Amino acid sequence: MMGKMKTHLQNWLTRWRSQSGVGGDAAALASWTMDDAGFIDAAYQKYLGRAPDISGKAYYLQRLQQQPHGRLSVLKELQNSSEAIEFVERQQRIVLVTEFEKREQHPFLPSLASDTNSDKPRIALLGTCLAESLLQTASVAAWPVHHYLMDSGPHDPVPMLPATEYDAVLVQTTLRSLLTLTTDKGNGDLFHVRSDADWSILQERAKHQLNTVLERVLSELSETMPVFFIAFLEPAPQINGILGRNRQNTLYALVRGLNDYLEDRLAGVQHAHYLEVNDLRQYYGDATAYDGYVSHFTHGGVLSSRQGHLIHLGILERVQAALRVLRSTQPIKLIITDLDCTLWKGVLAEADEIIPLEVTEGWPLGYVEALLACKQRGILLAICSKNEASATRHNFKKVWGNRLQLDDFCSIQINWQPKSANIARILAETNILPEHTLFIDDNPQEISEVTRAYSQIRTLSGNPERWRHLLLYAPETQVLRVTEESAHRTELIQAKMARDQAAPVQDREAWLQDLGLTLRFDRIADARHSRYARALELLNKTNQFNTTGQRWSDAGIQAWLNSGGWLLAASVEDRFANHGLIALALLRDNEIVQVVLSCRVFGLGIETALLAEAIGHLQAAGHTDYVGHFTATGRNDACRDFWPAHGFTMDANACMWRGSLPPYCPEWIHMEGL
Repeated sequence: MMGKMKTHLQNWLTRWRSQSGVGGDAAALASWTMDDAGFIDAAYQKYLGRAPDISGKAYYLQRLQQQPHGRLSVLKELQNSSEAIEFVERQQRIVLVTEFEKREQHPFLPSLASDTNSDKPRIALLGTCLAESLLQTASVAAWPVHHYLMDSGPHDPVPMLPATEYDAVLVQTTLRSLLTLTTDKGNGDLFHVRSDADWSILQERAKHQLNTVLERVLSELSETMPVFFIAFLEPAPQINGILGRNRQNTLYALVRGLNDYLEDRLAGVQHAHYLEVNDLRQYYGDATAYDGYVSHFTHGGVLSSRQGHLIHLGILERVQAALRVLRSTQPIKLIITDLDCTLWKGVLAEADEIIPLEVTEGWPLGYVEALLACKQRGILLAICSKNEASATRHNFKKVWGNRLQLDDFCSIQINWQPKSANIARILAETNILPEHTLFIDDNPQEISEVTRAYSQIRTLSGNPERWRHLLLYAPETQVLRVTEESAHRTELIQAKMARDQAAPVQDREAWLQDLGLTLRFDRIADARHSRYARALELLNKTNQFNTTGQRWSDAGIQAWLNSGGWLLAASVEDRFANHGLIALALLRDNEIVQVVLSCRVFGLGIETALLAEAIGHLQAAGHTDYVGHFTATGRNDACRDFWPAHGFTMDANACMWRGSLPPYCPEWIHMEGL
């Protein structure tokens, strides 16, 4: 009941805050039943952008008890207060800096999302008064952020946060408090300008104190919530003067070392992440934002200024982007690029002389750098160009040499056919859906022709100097971890294409026998398993052969594993390549909860072998009948007949498939069990 009332109030407050004066407020209040405490909470949020303080709430509650019809006077009093006027001024500044960013400077975090859903995550902000300026920016920009006071001492309590009320936790560790605990006699402010500082000892002490804070915070927060620790603001490198030694044995070096340690320490925690902010300072500038220029260096705060607001908005947007990465929201799996005026300047076939430096210097090098970075993350690259194939391949090698090679692309379509037809061929070869594909071409007409054939494909055109930034920083091209399979995905797809080309028109069984397929199994019961990260990646990236389409968060799958479930993971190798972990069955009790299979190994009977192995384990556990699940997603027709094809029958009453006999494993697959 309380949750329903809270949602009711939030919906009302959203509409109320969009009104500008108090005239409409009275009418709004007349149509809503709300007690005085709820009214005061809402009024403070509307006019001051914060929750009421204890004394202020008590004062206005007493006023309303004495004047039952005095709500309008309370609204006017709050609206005309100096704090409300300052709040309005901050709102106006946020609008101005946002408009400036759109007009003069592109956002640091772009998006390649195909939808316009921009729901802002609910964030719990833990920190001291240093977090107040971030909270103020969040409040006036209508970000749902709730600040909990927490210092960085060894005994400062961590607030109890209800996991269902927040999408993420943002922790600002206080540098000043940390250094006070690190230095002798608690001189955390000015120790770095004394000649007796032993920097090696200070660095180790600071790391120890930081680790104590991390362990305390992480032990108290729910593992179901992603936790982001904000990086320390690194002080100006020139603390010791223009000609002084600034890179080592300085506060600058110590703080950079703490950030290095923080990132490394959190890399081993599944639900905690390092959130960089110093690059935001570089991007937006911090001459009027970093308080180290006007206060002391160990304070480490961001001021409320135009640059400060942009940095704060960048922090919030980075949390939002990180959540999209963690949830694998609309990921890009394949980038298809044009060549002329796209991968190099101009049309090479029309050039009298090709000088590599002239056609690649500048934005083409940056574009290729971004493409190769995406390839490292496991995104496939392909070429689609209208050109004469032989000459273009020769020119490609002349222009790029060893910097970029044709082998970096899993598919190369260079001919005079419509680009939509060539893209159809690329999609078929890679088994990737159009909605997970990005097509980049300088020619708007080609973009139009392709999107007419594939409305869900994402595209880039226009100013080529923007492409690099989009590819590097859009959350849709990011991954949480680069697994071994991801790093070699291009080679694996090329091996699949070679395998398909080697398939004879007839005598398929002889071809399958000749492949030398070997299937190896692993049991994954917790996040400590070496193949856990790849298994989670496969679960959340597989669409076509995914019996339920369910997406799992890191915390969600760990909770399921702790409830008695486990993952049967299958890795496959053939005479063309070691394809790595390519199939999963999620097992618990007598249930096969979900089955996923990589599109790289369709049509080889691996799903049958996986099911046979899974049922064998269920039988060993004493079960004689088995349950499977299928949920149509609109994208998983490839496995629609998986259960009936293997002897399972539909139980309409229970909405599940039931079976009692294991299938025969294909004879061309060699099985290496657990």
